[in-house]
Amino acid sequence: MATDLTTIFGSEIKVDVQPRAAERQYHGIPGVDGLLTTHMGMRGRSITVTGVLASSGASYAAARASLQAVINSIETYLYRATGAASYSYCGTTYSNVVFDSFRIIPGPGGKSVNWTAGGYARCEFVCVLRQLL
Repeated sequence: MATDLTTIFGSEIKVDVQPRAAERQYHGIPGVDGLLTTHMGMRGRSITVTGVLASSGASYAAARASLQAVINSIETYLYRATGAASYSYCGTTYSNVVFDSFRIIPGPGGKSVNWTAGGYARCEFVCVLRQLL
């Protein structure tokens, strides 16, 4: 059963999938013009998830603490002991996926977390996943 990416990141996300990468080694042979190429197989594809994380609270401190709990929850996917898993988004399932990196993106003023008039602490993020097949 695939886990929907909106369950992990919320509904304000975009998912960008890149084509699979091919791994090759190039070798030069002395006295021979050209290159010898060894095809090493496919090296998976990159799946980039970008968006906004938001949590509400009665105060900035409460909303920020709630947002930090969401960030901590996402971080656990970077260190899954069970390895690769299946994830889905908008009806497409990506199997054998691991989380490579997760970053919070600072805003124009350099702040990572912004407080909105509606009582939300929010931050932008980029998460890179790798489909192993």
